[in-house]
Amino acid sequence: MTCTSTRPVKATALSVERLGTHRAAAAEETWRRLEPLFPAAGITRVADVTKLDDIGIPVWQAVRPNSTNLSLAQGKGLSHRLARVSAAMEAYESWAAEQPRPDTVTASIAELADVLTYDPLLLAPSPDRVPQAATPLAWCPAEDLTDARTTWLPVDAVTVDLRIRPHWAPDTFAAVTSNGLAGGNTPTEATLHALLEIVERHDMARAAADGGTWAGAVPVRPGRFGAAAAVLRHCAAAGAVVQVADCTGPWGVPTFAARLWSPSVPSWFSGSGTHHDADVALSRAVTEAVQSRLTAVAGARDDLPFITYAPEGAEPPTPAAPATAVSRD
Repeated sequence: MTCTSTRPVKATALSVERLGTHRAAAAEETWRRLEPLFPAAGITRVADVTKLDDIGIPVWQAVRPNSTNLSLAQGKGLSHRLARVSAAMEAYESWAAEQPRPDTVTASIAELADVLTYDPLLLAPSPDRVPQAATPLAWCPAEDLTDARTTWLPVDAVTVDLRIRPHWAPDTFAAVTSNGLAGGNTPTEATLHALLEIVERHDMARAAADGGTWAGAVPVRPGRFGAAAAVLRHCAAAGAVVQVADCTGPWGVPTFAARLWSPSVPSWFSGSGTHHDADVALSRAVTEAVQSRLTAVAGARDDLPFITYAPEGAEPPTPAAPATAVSRD
């Protein structure tokens, strides 16, 4: 899918407060509950960085200088209120995941065999140190969502602590990420958000393995989406090209990948989104691509690789056809 326009940049507001998302509370209510927690979580600033770029879709950043992973959290949305809450919630999620776990135990896989409801070796072990049945690991309690049984997860598989350790030890599991870490207005909302992140990762990995993400590029048909169509029109008005691939996996939960390019920042920036509402999934994918681009423009995130700023000298992409929305039919 491709979306192009030769019209000048037009920073029109993308209004309708819950457009492009499903939440149990309005953004203002979430902000009222969240803001008093900033001092405890170490959140020192929440800033609007939208105008550092010329796309105009709201992007905000929340700063947490004493973070044990990334000191900068990003948030995007179809309004500034939604983007502001998104950034602050991401920073708060990270802080919550950093807190010490007093209920941690040390044991081997063999010793916990009777209470484990899954195979721990399926948790992407590090190629440098595949745990054996007798390897002692730190574990924290968890709930198996299939039957509500209590089980145990290796702390190293869920930690977001990236500080240098005082002693050398190879990682037991692959690179630490916050994938599957989510907050929400209610436990159900937070759990759903976390599950959708995991489904998204699975679908994107599956698409990449099945001939490449963009092998699933889909034709565009207007009028099939609400929020997503508004986002695409906004990108077109800013002179940007947006391409979308349908990466929906075997579970049938809509998953989209999006990438964005424009002459003002002539590089591709990607995003992805998964949601049971296809309109929300596509909106998330496109706004995440916009957020990724603005993150590079701002240049403040801790983990930006140098390659982000390497000159590409790429020619403008040729659109397959004019586009405003995507059909999954």
